[in-house]
Amino acid sequence: MNSNEEKINDVYNLAIYLQLMGVLVPNSDIEKIKDVVFSTHEFLKTSSKGEITLRLPHMEIILQQMTENFIKNFPLKKTINEIAFNWNELFKDNNDPFTYGITFGWLEKQMDCSKLYKYNYVPYHFNIGLYNHAGFGSVEETFLLQDAFSTLVKTDYNYNILEEYRKILNNKNLEVNKLTYTKISDLKFEVCSYSRLTIISFYSFIECFVNSIGFSYFERNKETLEDAEINTLKGLKKNSYLSLKSKIEKFQKIIRKDRTIKIITSDKQQIKEPFISFFNKYEEIRNASVHYSPSKEAIWMKPEEWVENANEFAKLSIQVGLEFWRACYEQQDNPDYLGRFEFDRLYKISEDRLKSVNQIEIEIETHSKNL
Repeated sequence: MNSNEEKINDVYNLAIYLQLMGVLVPNSDIEKIKDVVFSTHEFLKTSSKGEITLRLPHMEIILQQMTENFIKNFPLKKTINEIAFNWNELFKDNNDPFTYGITFGWLEKQMDCSKLYKYNYVPYHFNIGLYNHAGFGSVEETFLLQDAFSTLVKTDYNYNILEEYRKILNNKNLEVNKLTYTKISDLKFEVCSYSRLTIISFYSFIECFVNSIGFSYFERNKETLEDAEINTLKGLKKNSYLSLKSKIEKFQKIIRKDRTIKIITSDKQQIKEPFISFFNKYEEIRNASVHYSPSKEAIWMKPEEWVENANEFAKLSIQVGLEFWRACYEQQDNPDYLGRFEFDRLYKISEDRLKSVNQIEIEIETHSKNL
């Protein structure tokens, strides 16, 4: 490649880098950036060598001015040419980053992206939104945590309705006829159903969170890890998979700088709360709910028992997640991307969401009546 071709390639890659940053960074002048990127591409593709030679220096200056603040705010770890190449690679095999986003792990290899989110920790596989979704992001454990609190709130919501309905029936000394009995049965079903789902959901969240911590640490440190450590962080042990209990104990030993184990789960004499109840009681209830057998823990319980178990396990799970996090990263604050594990705050967010949905239902009913 001669010097002129190299210069053309550099300018073209500047435009590609500008495209990436335009769709990545919130509040970018994306329409202007799109015009500049498109016009640059079309000019370099269709113009004569003489025209390109004449206008190329001016185009380079414009692109450098437009990329200057991006480079300042997100210092490069790779060259512009490398970033442009890697960005283009993401579109191969019918992939569409504009729709599905890019991973934080991919981006942090290209540049310092600490200013993109104000989180104190971002999982390697955290999915970053682009274009209309710029500034937003998501990862599996946040969805599962929201699911868990949503089912918990619905558990309590339906149980409160059941209790209020009982009070009305008692106060009015109403006879429990077939219709009333059906209503009570329906409410009890909802309470028990959401309670079971709460336990399943919080357990799933903990599994996902622990796996995420292990995966992220593996991806960011695989060059320095031993083979046995890599397999452990992948949840593997010879030809089988590690249990959640084993992962909690083994991951922290690999991640911690002092290589010590703060949470012991394998020794019945040393395991402590909340892990005792989490594994000895609620893991059994969860397993029975997921793949029931008469020989497993009973899932036939009164609504008030289910509600009590659901609320207790929800708080236990948050404590388990928090203690596992602190065992791995005791120098860091609680994870921002999971609401710092603040139970009341997370509960209220789901509670407000349910109120919003209920309000929409009221608006729809009101609209229908007015038609």
